[in-house]
Amino acid sequence: MTAAQPTLLGQSYCAALDLGFAITFRFQFVLSETKRDLPGFDTRPFADRTLHTHKDLPVTEFTDRDGNPLGLILGFAVDENGQVLTGTHALDLAGKGAEIEEKIEKWLSYLGGRFLVLTDLPGKTVRSKRLRKIYADPAGSLGAVYDPQTGIVASSVLLCLERDIDPDPGARPGDELLTNKRLKKLLPEFDPDTPIGGHGFGTTLDRHVRRVMANRAVDLTNFTEHRFWRPETEMPSLSAEDAAAQIVPVMQSMMNAFCNVGRGYFAISGGHDSRMLLACAPDLSETEMELYCYATNWIGTLDVRVSEVLAETLQQPFFGQVSDSGPKGTFLTNRKAAMRNRLRFALGSGLSHLGDGWWQRGYARQLRQGDFWLRGNFLEIITARVWPRFDLTKSDEWLHALTNTRVALGNEADVSRKLACLEEWHQSLPMDEDRHLHDLTYLDLTLAPAQGSFYGFSSHTYLAPGNHRRIFEVAMQVPWQDRKRGRLYDEIMRQSNPALHQVPLVGAATYHAKKLDIPARQYLEQKISELPGRN
Repeated sequence: MTAAQPTLLGQSYCAALDLGFAITFRFQFVLSETKRDLPGFDTRPFADRTLHTHKDLPVTEFTDRDGNPLGLILGFAVDENGQVLTGTHALDLAGKGAEIEEKIEKWLSYLGGRFLVLTDLPGKTVRSKRLRKIYADPAGSLGAVYDPQTGIVASSVLLCLERDIDPDPGARPGDELLTNKRLKKLLPEFDPDTPIGGHGFGTTLDRHVRRVMANRAVDLTNFTEHRFWRPETEMPSLSAEDAAAQIVPVMQSMMNAFCNVGRGYFAISGGHDSRMLLACAPDLSETEMELYCYATNWIGTLDVRVSEVLAETLQQPFFGQVSDSGPKGTFLTNRKAAMRNRLRFALGSGLSHLGDGWWQRGYARQLRQGDFWLRGNFLEIITARVWPRFDLTKSDEWLHALTNTRVALGNEADVSRKLACLEEWHQSLPMDEDRHLHDLTYLDLTLAPAQGSFYGFSSHTYLAPGNHRRIFEVAMQVPWQDRKRGRLYDEIMRQSNPALHQVPLVGAATYHAKKLDIPARQYLEQKISELPGRN
């Protein structure tokens, strides 16, 4: 590192906390005008800047049909043919200016996976400025933030700053971060009257740094934003049967791609989302993917039991992970090692939190390090989980939508300001709010702030095979009332793997057990014993 080279805040924090930079910021990237010496990162020129990428973050170049470079894909993207894109990928298109940009946006709108797309496209004429943008995946799950003042684009806030954090007035980190003795020495003072919680609408914990929102692109020359994907404004309604017939092939394509990407674990549970993907999986005995479930609380032990039955139904091996001291136990006996884990997660996640119980208690460390880790996330639209259960007044429904974005909410004035942000977002997206309001707040506003912090799970390559706009868009065409009643879920299971559909759901089992006033485990075992072939 030269004396003139600015130091990133993440480097300073790692040095102060004696944490390895490369492992703390695994899978991450920095795009800046300055070339930097970042341990464990590779560098390459891109768009008159230098792109720094962790050695474990895949980079794919895509070109036009004549081999002219058009941009890069960071992470793991699956195309419409079900192929994980790697190396150099040629697109069957040519053109310049808005024409080629429109084609690129149409192509990337239906890539699935966990990725970012950076474009460097020719302008309309030789003298025109090149078109340079960054696009997020459907859920914004491979996070990206940018500082318009310095022009730095990075995966997380601490890699985007060459200065101290300038606290955002809309939200502040949780007390577990602010009261941590080692972190407290590094962090600025946050206004105690600022509400604790998540950031929304593209904001971050720094007032100047913004997050790339799902379904929007950010111009890398002037840092303006525009929406590049929206569902059709007049989508016809679909029956659950017709929608499932379109969704199942997409899920099968995504599962085939990611189950064959390498060695790893597919984390299943006793709920809906991972089961749909499992029903669409290829024969896992021909892959290196292992079925896995864990319990960090009592209800998780029921998930492990149901997951075991799902694996038995498929005649596949299964690894159920519970601490020897019980679901609230730990695999970490060294307190110092446990705290280093939490600090590393805090930095890698952009000071989002110290990690969940699975991470903090060392479950991740018991798995093969460096493997893939598949999860059944992002499919709540299929079951309309974020829709209210009862009819609400319009004002209450908008408050429900705001609450579902998981943004920090303070006093009445703060809530009013954030409702205004929700209205501004709503105006940017023509839609029938009676049909799609809660689906689109979930896609656009809920997922990216939380999912972008998953860089912190730095010992495994986290992927979500359900992250695909075609799945989301088709599901939205089924009336939300039918989805809420489970009709789309039921049909997806019937069309993909009816045997898995018969295995009881943990949520339903606990609900019925409570109604019958019997222990949930007893009820669950009774239902399992009634499955075909169990007598």
